[in-house]
Amino acid sequence: MNTFEQGLLTYLTKEQLATIQSKRIGIGGAGGLGSNCAMILVRTGFKHIELLDMDVIDASNLNRQQYFLEEIGKPKVEITRRRLLDINPDLNITVHQVQWTTDNANQFFQNADFIVEAFDKADFKHQFVDYYQDKFPYIISGIGMAGLTQKQPLKLRRLGNVIIAGDTQTDSAQGHPPMAPRVTMCAAMMAEAVLDITLNIPVTKN
Repeated sequence: MNTFEQGLLTYLTKEQLATIQSKRIGIGGAGGLGSNCAMILVRTGFKHIELLDMDVIDASNLNRQQYFLEEIGKPKVEITRRRLLDINPDLNITVHQVQWTTDNANQFFQNADFIVEAFDKADFKHQFVDYYQDKFPYIISGIGMAGLTQKQPLKLRRLGNVIIAGDTQTDSAQGHPPMAPRVTMCAAMMAEAVLDITLNIPVTKN
């Protein structure tokens, strides 16, 4: 057990930490939702992470994603991998810099306990959730967390094994800007849902 994990035992029992560390999490998307959710999950003690995203870092990402100015042009998954290992160097982390499609989807997230949908395009989100819904125990999806002036409350909704965080309405493609407070809040809600299910805590519906 490394120093970071010993620190977690200030807040968790050994049994709780062992349960958290046994779970495998697949994350599709390393942008505003994915990079923030991954960071929160690792800080919470989750240790088995598989992350997929084809993009490189752009200046427009820096307002809400876990990246910095000197990292523009670098692959999001590689920078996220390094950052997560800086938190816990004993992570079991796999990254893929590829575009997810239904044709290659069966190559990823083998034996995952949770699938986190963290893409930014609505049609892509639906394809991803639809593909994995009947293949894994839980799907956590973020839908509707943009908006600067026209804001709806962020909530958790559960539809079978799919848990949706967000307002399900505000879409950046419809002119609602994605800003750090709401995007980060949604990512945190998604991570909390994973933690609650892992520790058999009822998922709070806001």
